[in-house]
Amino acid sequence: MTRAALLLLLLLALALPASPAAALERVRGVVHVHSDLSTGDFSLEGLVGLADQQGIGALFLSENFLARVDYSLPPFRALTRVSRGERTVGDPARYLARVAEVRARLPHVLLIPGVEVVPHYYWTGSPFALDMTVHNVQKNLLVFGLTDPRALAALPVVGNGQSGAYTVQSIADALPSLLVVPGIVLLARRRTVRQRLGRGAVVVVQRRAWGLGLVLCVLGVTAVVRGWPFTSDGLGTARDLGAAPYQALIDRVDALGGVTVWSLPEARDIGEQQVGPVRVSWLTEPYADDLLRTFRYTAFGAVYEDTSTFEQPGGSWDRLLGEFVRGERSRPAWALAESAFHGHTAGKQVGPIQTVFLATEKSDAAVLDAFRRGRMYAVQRTPQLGLDLTEFSATAGDVTVGMGETLQAPAGTPVEVRIAVDASDGGRHDVRVSLIRNGRIEALERGATPHRSVRREIADGTPLVLRVEARAAQAQRVLSNPIFVKP
Repeated sequence: MTRAALLLLLLLALALPASPAAALERVRGVVHVHSDLSTGDFSLEGLVGLADQQGIGALFLSENFLARVDYSLPPFRALTRVSRGERTVGDPARYLARVAEVRARLPHVLLIPGVEVVPHYYWTGSPFALDMTVHNVQKNLLVFGLTDPRALAALPVVGNGQSGAYTVQSIADALPSLLVVPGIVLLARRRTVRQRLGRGAVVVVQRRAWGLGLVLCVLGVTAVVRGWPFTSDGLGTARDLGAAPYQALIDRVDALGGVTVWSLPEARDIGEQQVGPVRVSWLTEPYADDLLRTFRYTAFGAVYEDTSTFEQPGGSWDRLLGEFVRGERSRPAWALAESAFHGHTAGKQVGPIQTVFLATEKSDAAVLDAFRRGRMYAVQRTPQLGLDLTEFSATAGDVTVGMGETLQAPAGTPVEVRIAVDASDGGRHDVRVSLIRNGRIEALERGATPHRSVRREIADGTPLVLRVEARAAQAQRVLSNPIFVKP
């Protein structure tokens, strides 16, 4: 073929219209679901059945990882440790294999395995004062996207010896195991004992120190069992370590290619229980400020069945997004709906709190990719009715972007923002739709579904964060992730 012919073919190819981008599939997901593998009431098969009834295409399992609280006295912490915990996934390899087995039999609902992690907790008070409080056992992160059981088992969290190293505390924990040596010596060696019998009669006998020898052996073996492998997580539970343990977990998961979610950041957990003469309390205060102190996590629970303020216009989420668009953060934090479903206690259902993922296909990889990119929106609905954000886009020239994406628009460029909100039954229902621009409500429209609006403005050369919220009656709500506009 001549050079002229090749050039002609190239010009013809360039002249042809570009093929449209593949349509994204809407995968309805429920994030933060527990099965009977940890603290949930339903088996994996039962959860798939519940998802079928609600038209849900993906369940993000968040089984408890090392949900155990320890208290110990220095210096021999392993030997004096008292523990209390809930059911956990145990062996990560067995957990992942169980999920894969159910997925193979019931592939129509994506079961995406994850864990709910307690990175750190700490104690105040003292057993000697008969009053103790453990803090932050519900200050948790959700982890998804890790498929290597060894990586999952070694997450750097409090109490996880597999993630630890040898420290001075390791020596202190190992020292009591040496009690086995004198214990064995006492059991093996016979001592000569003179025993008086009546007046003037003395009997010489050979005896072993059974009592003391057995006590020393039991203490030594107990120290080995409780302290093995004598590694220390380096975190300790005697004081508050701030955001450092949480950032360490976020960074480890990020390095492994997974995603992290701050769980229920404004929920409160408080209670107490009498343990013998000691009053033991637990307290987790709302921790939304920690979302501003940590970086590179993927998302946070923004919509759930509790009061939240972090995502409200002009609140902390808009501050965080502003930091990103100005280049002060390397990544934004996406909003999602978080179910925290364990069972039907107190009327809890698996369907009302959903996150809709805009994925290239219905697969684990595609849904997790949409998760990382922010191509998703949060939904709160009733069993009968919900709102759908069927379009949220921004266009400048011939370029159109959607949620989680950035539109390049030099100063003076017209920008067109399109919003479409529909009801799940296709009918007319009163709806209030807000376009939020840099933390302020730019436009508030009241009308009925199906709602369609187009807003046009001229880019002024400053970075923009655009997001949408829609509300209807009976707590029906849609919260979008943002679109960024940069000059």
